[in-house]
Amino acid sequence: MSQLARINEIYDILRSKHNASTKYLCSALGISESTVRRLLDFLASTDDRIRRVRGGVVLQNTRDDFEYMFELKTSFNVELKRRIAQAVGDQVSDGESLILDSGTTCLHAAMQFHDRKDLRVITTDVKIAEELAKYENIESIVVGGVIRPGFYSIGQSPALEMLDHFTVDKVIMSADAVDVAKGITNLSTFEVEVKKKIIEIARTAILIADHTKFGKVSLYRVADLSRYSTIITTKELDPQIAQEIRGLGIQLVLV
Repeated sequence: MSQLARINEIYDILRSKHNASTKYLCSALGISESTVRRLLDFLASTDDRIRRVRGGVVLQNTRDDFEYMFELKTSFNVELKRRIAQAVGDQVSDGESLILDSGTTCLHAAMQFHDRKDLRVITTDVKIAEELAKYENIESIVVGGVIRPGFYSIGQSPALEMLDHFTVDKVIMSADAVDVAKGITNLSTFEVEVKKKIIEIARTAILIADHTKFGKVSLYRVADLSRYSTIITTKELDPQIAQEIRGLGIQLVLV
């Protein structure tokens, strides 16, 4: 493939997905990371719509409701995710069974379980499964199904069928958007049915999302806020939203 053909392929991907990680482009184009980086540096220097970010590239001046790929999200709001993850650790006891949802905030939460004993953790995320596999004290199960390229979440019918075999103490769940009236909504249809299922099979549901996710609504509906017993978010949350959440009888943990 010529350089021009590779550049055109990158533009096609960006027009479709609005962003791309370096690793995703390596796989899509069949070239090395160093070659991808050179191409992205060239595009960013010649096209002001192209913005280089850590781990990849973003096409600017397009729709603002797209979802960033996993490697790009790992560099966003890192301190907020760490604060939330530490609070998640306080919600989990030795010997419990859990489901960990997909996403980078849940990945940070998984890192808090290294000193827990006899945990059984099911996850719908390849990257989280990789993290859990480091810990001998955790019995980890990764749900089988279709993997979403660039995002590493697992979904569709095989995942739903496998999840039907489990009942767990708690689900720790992330969100793209949180609104008191509209509930939890998602940017993509891919994870929606799996998210609904993991709430269904858990005795207790805990939502984790930083304050930037609140007061927003995405296209695909997941669940009402009333389905969650606890919400863990960052202390920068709008006080009015905090009051409304507490008014629903939900435990709100601000970190």
